[in-house]
Amino acid sequence: MGKSFVGRKKHCFFWATFILISSLTFMQCASTTTKENPEPNTENQNENQNTIAETVDEKIPEVPKGPSEEEIKLAKQENTIQTIIEGMSLEQKIAQMIMPSIYKRPNSYEAAVTKIKPYISDAIKKYNFGGIILFKANTNTSAQTLTLVHELQSAATAENSGNKIPLFIGIDQEGGTIIRLNNSCWMPGNMLVGASGDPGLSERYANLVGSEIAAVGANVNFAPVADVNCNPENPVIGLRSFSSDPNLVAKMVGGSIKGYSDENIVSALKHFPGHGDTSVDSHAGLPRIDKSLDQLKKMELVPFASGIKNGADMIMTAHIQFPNIETQTYRSISTGQQIYLPATLSKKIITDILRGELGFDGIVITDAMDMGAVTQHFRKLDAAKLAINAGVDILLMSCDLSTEADVRNAGQLISSLASAVKNGEISEDRINESVKRILRVKYKYGILDWKPDLQNRLAHATSYISSIENHNKEWDISAQGMTVVKNENDLLPLSPEKKVAILYPFSTETTSIKYGIDYVERKFQRKLDVTLLSYTGKSYGALSSTLSKMDAVVIVTELSKPAQFNQFYDSSSRFAFPLRAIENLHRLGKKVIIISAELPYDIAAYKDADAIIAAYGAYEMTKAPTTEADRNPGYGPNLPVSVATTFGAASPKGKLPVDIYALNKNFKYTDEIIFPVGTSAYY
Repeated sequence: MGKSFVGRKKHCFFWATFILISSLTFMQCASTTTKENPEPNTENQNENQNTIAETVDEKIPEVPKGPSEEEIKLAKQENTIQTIIEGMSLEQKIAQMIMPSIYKRPNSYEAAVTKIKPYISDAIKKYNFGGIILFKANTNTSAQTLTLVHELQSAATAENSGNKIPLFIGIDQEGGTIIRLNNSCWMPGNMLVGASGDPGLSERYANLVGSEIAAVGANVNFAPVADVNCNPENPVIGLRSFSSDPNLVAKMVGGSIKGYSDENIVSALKHFPGHGDTSVDSHAGLPRIDKSLDQLKKMELVPFASGIKNGADMIMTAHIQFPNIETQTYRSISTGQQIYLPATLSKKIITDILRGELGFDGIVITDAMDMGAVTQHFRKLDAAKLAINAGVDILLMSCDLSTEADVRNAGQLISSLASAVKNGEISEDRINESVKRILRVKYKYGILDWKPDLQNRLAHATSYISSIENHNKEWDISAQGMTVVKNENDLLPLSPEKKVAILYPFSTETTSIKYGIDYVERKFQRKLDVTLLSYTGKSYGALSSTLSKMDAVVIVTELSKPAQFNQFYDSSSRFAFPLRAIENLHRLGKKVIIISAELPYDIAAYKDADAIIAAYGAYEMTKAPTTEADRNPGYGPNLPVSVATTFGAASPKGKLPVDIYALNKNFKYTDEIIFPVGTSAYY
C-alpha cells in the first residue's frame, strides 16, 4: 500500500508476444507451403493457371495485423487502471466515489477554507477521496487558489497517502450568474451565447473559461448547462440555459464540450434529464415534472443525447421527480408522505435511460447531495445507497471537510457504505464499475500524472487570469450575442450628437455604464452628451424635469427572477418605473430605448418602447479592468457592451434564443408569443 500505483504498474507484454507468435506461425506456414508445391508440370501449367490464382489466398495465410496505436493505448490504459484497482481497499474505492466540499465557515468569525488545514490534509491522505469541489468562498485570488489546489493535490499524492491517486478539482464556473473563481473573467452567460446561434462561439467561451480555471489547477467544470429553458417561470435555470429551443441548446452544448476538452478540462453536462421545465428550485425544495419519456425525448433529452455523441465524459443528475417514469417511492423524513424517487436516486432514469437508451458510459455525478431536495426528504445514508444502486459514480457534497467534526462524519459515511457492501445492500461489482469510470477519465485527462510545479504555475496564473487580453475576448463574445429585439424607425444606433439620459436601477452599476460610455468615446474619438441616473427608490416625477430635456432616454431594466412580475403592480417599485417613464416620455414625443439586462421576459411588459435590446446579464463591476491581471476583479461585460451597442460602437448579431410570451393585465403569461425565438432587428 505504501508504493505509488506507478511503481506497482505491471508491464503488459500481450501485444509483443502476439506479434512474435504470429510471425513465427507465418514463417512455418510459408515453409510448409513450399515443400508441398514441387516443380510444376509444364504440360498442365496453362490449364492450372487460373486454378492456382483462384486458390492462392487459401494456400498462403493472411499476415496477421499488429495492434493499432489506439488498441495499444487502450490496453495500456486498462492495464494501468486494473492495477490501481487491485491495490485499493473497499473503503478507498468508496472514497473515490465521494467529492466533498470545503466551503463551510467553521464559525461566525472564521472564514471558509482558503488554505489547507492539517486535519483536511490528514483526511485526504487517510480516505483517498476522488475529488474536492471549490466554491467562491475558497477562492480569494488566483495565487491563493492555485496554492490551495497544490496543497490538496500534494496531500492526495503524498508518500503516506493510501493510493496516491490525484484528485478531481471541481468548480461551478458556468459564467454569467454562476461564478466561483473570484477574480476571473465572469463571462456573458449561456443565454447570450445561445443568442449568437454559433456553436463556435460556445467553443471559444469554453476555451476562455477552461483556460482560466485550469490555470489555478481545476480539472473539472460543472458546465455546460444542457437544460432547455422551456418554462419562462423557471426560478433557477433562466439565463444559465442557452435557449428554449432544444436543437439550439444541443448545438451550443457540442461546442462547449469541445472547448473545455481543448483546455484539458472535464466538462459535466447538467442537470439530467432536464431542469428547464420546473417551477421549484431544487436547492430549496423537490421539483416534479409530469412528463412522459416520449415528451422528454422531444425536448429535455435532445441536448444530452447530442452531448453524448460529442464525447461528453461526465453528466450531472437532477434532484427532480418524474412520476410518469420513476414510480418507486420513499417515505419523506419531513412530511411522512410517500414521494417519488428523484432522478438522482432512480435506477430507471440513470441506468435504464441514461446508460441503456442513450448509451452513456462516462461518469454520472449527482448534483449536490446537501440540497434541500435531498436533505428535506431522505436520510443521508439512504440517499447515498440509493444513488449508488441507481448507477451514480460520484456523490457530490455528500459530506464536507471544513471542520474536524465534518471530517469525522465523512469517515462515518465511508464506513457505513462499506458495511452496506459487505452485507449485500450494494454489490462490490457496482462499486468497481464506478471506480473504473472515474479512473478512465482521470487517465484520459492526464490527472493521474499530476506533478507539483507551483512556482511556474504561479507565474502563469497571476499574469493570465483576468488579464486585459482575456477581458477583451470576453467583450467580443458579449458583443456577438447582444440582441436588438425591436428598432422602430431605425432609432438605433443613437447618434453621438444626441442628448441622452441613461437610467439604471442601482447606483453600484454606475462604473459598468461609464465603462461602456468610455468605450464609445474612445472608438468615436469624441465626448458624448450623456446624463447618468439610478432610479430605484425614485419617482418618475422626481426625474421628469431632467428627462424632458433629452432627445432620447435609455432605461436599463432587470428582471432577475420570474416571481418579480408580482412587483409590477407596485407603482413605487423599480419594475413599475420604466412603464411610467415610457408612457410619459411618449406624451412628450421623446424616444425610449429599453435595455433588458437580465431575464429577457420583461420585454413583454415594456414592448411599447421604441427600441429594445436584450443583454442577458447585469453583472456589475466594482472597477474597470486594468493591465494588471492579478488585481483585476471580475466584472460582467454585458452592461457596458449593451451601452456600446446603443451608440453603434458594438455590432449586435444576436437573435432571441427564447420565446417571449405576452402578459395579461395582471402580469401573468398568456399563450401568445409576441417575440418568437429568432427575433432580431439588426441595424
